[in-house]
Amino acid sequence: MQTISRVFAVVVCAMTATACNRLSDAKLARIWRAEDNTTVNEIACRSDHTFTCWTSWKNDLTTPSVGTGAGDWRLQDRQLIVHLKKYVLVDTWADEDKEITFKIVKSDSDALLIKNFDDNKTVTYKRLLPDHVLTPMKRAPTDADVVGTWRIHFNTHDYEMLFSRDHTYGSFVQAEGVRQQLFSGTWHIDGNQLRVGAKSVPMFEGESIDKSELRWVVTAVEPQRIEIRMGRCPIVWSAQGDFLSVHLTSRCSQPLAVSMFSFQMTSTQKFVAMLAPASGG
Repeated sequence: MQTISRVFAVVVCAMTATACNRLSDAKLARIWRAEDNTTVNEIACRSDHTFTCWTSWKNDLTTPSVGTGAGDWRLQDRQLIVHLKKYVLVDTWADEDKEITFKIVKSDSDALLIKNFDDNKTVTYKRLLPDHVLTPMKRAPTDADVVGTWRIHFNTHDYEMLFSRDHTYGSFVQAEGVRQQLFSGTWHIDGNQLRVGAKSVPMFEGESIDKSELRWVVTAVEPQRIEIRMGRCPIVWSAQGDFLSVHLTSRCSQPLAVSMFSFQMTSTQKFVAMLAPASGG
């Protein structure tokens, strides 16, 4: 779809970090973020050359209010070349085959300026998170691997997840300085999967309660981090203390607009309209 490709092309705009005017794949391997008063764009350029991009509309309370694209990337001279292969329009992945080239205008250790050749718009991205490379597990996960409080950056927002020893579960966000609970439930390990029975916590009287059965494949475990697969995207959970120290940019003003556990969009048209401003068109 042309509209999706164009939007993701702008999102891709930032994947190249360089020191002393020298570019390398290692400098690109991290997550970058650009935002203005209405939109947030994030891009992950991983060391294995897989690529993911996210676009969200800050003040739109649709769920999840995030467009996602996936593919691979390569660095050629001072150009970032991205091949987009998949995207999520509403709630399922669809195929895409689009190669997009971007010119790296300026870069340093914390910021990138990238020009989109299609509409000549220069976008500044800031370094958000490193590309954590975890060693794949050769065993099944255990309760001891999971118990604790984990910080997660997902779909342009920050979350906190609590897995207690009694197998109760909760997920939380910070909204205007107040810690609010989104979901509660129970959890258990089943083979290589972390399974959670979650139900939403009403935010106001009379709000309906949604229930979800979640299955996350645990792919790696380290003392301070866990990697899971959610669809096609790897997500790294970090222990408290480790997570906040690597964040250099502020967060979205509307963390409750996106839920980790629901992938329904109220309107496809609303999603496409959300993406349009990010393209500069």
